[in-house]
Amino acid sequence: MIALLGASAIYLTGLQAVINAPTAAFKECLRTASSKASTEKVGTDAYDSYARNACAAQLGALKNALVGFDVKNGMSHKAAVSDADSTIGDYLGSSADHYKFMADLNGPPKAAPPAAPNAAPQPAAPAIQASVQKPPKP
Repeated sequence: MIALLGASAIYLTGLQAVINAPTAAFKECLRTASSKASTEKVGTDAYDSYARNACAAQLGALKNALVGFDVKNGMSHKAAVSDADSTIGDYLGSSADHYKFMADLNGPPKAAPPAAPNAAPQPAAPAIQASVQKPPKP
């Protein structure tokens, strides 16, 4: 009984390892794509498609690994594809949210409001010197 439980745990760990490498590669690609998109000044609205194009190979590998994992665990192919698309969408959405946050955080500094065009320059206030007077002696 214990041997069967141990064998099952080893088998499931092996199956899980099949999706760990593609997941890590896809996450790393998204980090790199985010950095490059920031350097290239990609708009926040265009980031999703930018990341999909930049990480197409890793996205495909992750999707295949997720579908294969789910099918081996008894899920129908159609449901496995839907689940993989949802998982990948979550990764992309999280990356896009982070990119938008960083773009807002690192955006251009706000400019000071322009001065009134017809305002006359104000004369400088005269310097006031404080004089210390000694009280008279009685």
